[in-house]
Amino acid sequence: MRPIYLFIEKNGFTRKIMIDMAYLSSKKKIRLPKYLFEEGLYFLYPESKNRSLISKYELTKDKIIKEDQHFYYFKFPFSIKDISEVSN
Repeated sequence: MRPIYLFIEKNGFTRKIMIDMAYLSSKKKIRLPKYLFEEGLYFLYPESKNRSLISKYELTKDKIIKEDQHFYYFKFPFSIKDISEVSN
């Protein structure tokens, strides 16, 4: 399984943050440490009707489904295989 990255664009630079793949593959949720969360985080995914079109899925505060002391948890509404092909 290839890693999936979150991206953030700031000041003309793009940073990548790798998603915890072990948690994602077992729970089908993104587990993100709170200190890494920023508004504007996104990952890329292919459109379902036209696979050659790539869109952004932003992780925003309203998409948090659970929170504990150290992590935010987000629903992952896509196939891991589809995302890993475009999110490198």
